[in-house]
Amino acid sequence: MNDSRFNSLIPPQPEVLVEIARLLKAENPDQGRIAALIKTDVALYSVVLKSINSPYYGLRVGVTSIEHAISLLGLEQIYNLVRLTILRNTLKKTGRMERFWDTAKDVSQLSLNIAAKLRLRLNKDDVYTLGMLHDCGLPLMVQAFSGFREFLQSSPGFNVTELDKQERESFGFSHYQVGARMAERWNLPQHVADAIRLQPQMDAVLADEVDTDEKTRHLLAVLALAQDISSEYRYYWRIQPTQQLDQLRSALRFLATTDYDYLTLKEKLIDEMT
Repeated sequence: MNDSRFNSLIPPQPEVLVEIARLLKAENPDQGRIAALIKTDVALYSVVLKSINSPYYGLRVGVTSIEHAISLLGLEQIYNLVRLTILRNTLKKTGRMERFWDTAKDVSQLSLNIAAKLRLRLNKDDVYTLGMLHDCGLPLMVQAFSGFREFLQSSPGFNVTELDKQERESFGFSHYQVGARMAERWNLPQHVADAIRLQPQMDAVLADEVDTDEKTRHLLAVLALAQDISSEYRYYWRIQPTQQLDQLRSALRFLATTDYDYLTLKEKLIDEMT
């Protein structure tokens, strides 16, 4: 792997995010300073407030200021929200990839619903973040390599293990590696970064044949179910699905969920989406 080329793909964190992370390391973080930093970027400020008032957070009162949001959610969750917002905005600058973001949005919401329905004790932000960013290396590869978009269009794309192999052979590294490195560089939890990287090895990970955090295993299992449901929903709208039957079976075994229970859940969630 060409490390310099590989590392050059990763966009640097904006100064506002670096400064917030620095302030959070203090014994008593300055909440006022953190709120002021967020408000220096009007676009970021408005998007963060919009997100905080969405059903995702389930707040009973409307939030009209960052200070109020911090008092309700805490600094760590606000930082997670700001980081994800900036990261998404940064990736969207790489070009028109509407289908990519539509799918990411579907998978992230489905992941949350699956984790809730199966009563899994997973961090909600981790579940949503992996759903949104599991393929975040794709737009970076599209930006870096002029032929990558055509490569994807000509690739079968049905097997992540084979796609990972083809990308490594053609470009020197895969979008799973790039996405994981970006997650690490942007200080996302290591188990989230590992989940992004280990998608091509999901069967082995869920069979406990790969040494990794248990949180990573659960996140990958939920992701496999969410991707399967998203694929079927997209197929309903005549968009080609990406079936991963082996990974799906591994995920169901890992989560101790029967085929019947999963199909019932799947049908219900697709009905909610349509």
